[in-house]
Amino acid sequence: MTKPNKSSFLVSLLLITAGTLLLPFISSCGKGANANPTGLNTQLQIINLSPDIQPVNLYLNFIKESTTAYTYPTGSGYFFISTLTPPLQLRSATLAPVNLITINSTLKANSKYTLFITGFKSDSSIKKSILLLDTATVPPLGRGIVRFVHCSPTSAPLDLKANGTSAKLWTNIAFDSVSKYVQLPVGNYNFTINLNASQDNVQFQLPNVTIQDGRAYTIYTQGIVGRTDSVAFGAAVLTNNLLLKTNR
Repeated sequence: MTKPNKSSFLVSLLLITAGTLLLPFISSCGKGANANPTGLNTQLQIINLSPDIQPVNLYLNFIKESTTAYTYPTGSGYFFISTLTPPLQLRSATLAPVNLITINSTLKANSKYTLFITGFKSDSSIKKSILLLDTATVPPLGRGIVRFVHCSPTSAPLDLKANGTSAKLWTNIAFDSVSKYVQLPVGNYNFTINLNASQDNVQFQLPNVTIQDGRAYTIYTQGIVGRTDSVAFGAAVLTNNLLLKTNR
């Protein structure tokens, strides 16, 4: 009589063990969609620099992605996206959303991007908004890299200067244009933004900006040169620190 009881116990033990092993597999299968953003490892940040577009929401592959609207002139900071499938759309944050911007580019996995919403809704110049890949090659030891983006509608071409000196790649940057990255030794810099047509005409200053080893930075403008109201001209610095590793 004891042998059947022992056999029943062994069978029950085997079933419990098998069930325990299967649970993680079933659980992982059920979490596929939630794990997708981490698997893609792609991040986006959106900076609304259009003075008249009003708040907008992000849609990816025609599905609403954002939980909060993007307003002038606030940046979202980086966030993971759920799909790389285009289009990327920005629609008005209203009860009846209107599509304002469509970008059909396919984003890359393991990358960071910044979308600068630029121009005016009134003249449709927002359709030329700038989507930038922030990933870049690591600079040589002891250096960082800096690029300059002109996001100020109706403003003349601009120059960026570091401690009073401008690199060739930072000069005569027109609206909706971006320079290539320029290497700088690590240290503190006073950046100024000048009108290209008047080299001594400083429009804005970014004092005491620290450039760190192996980091990438984006300096961008906002507002309109000459204005003193809510769309007054200004500038800011972003750190784009996801860099492709290379041998130094």
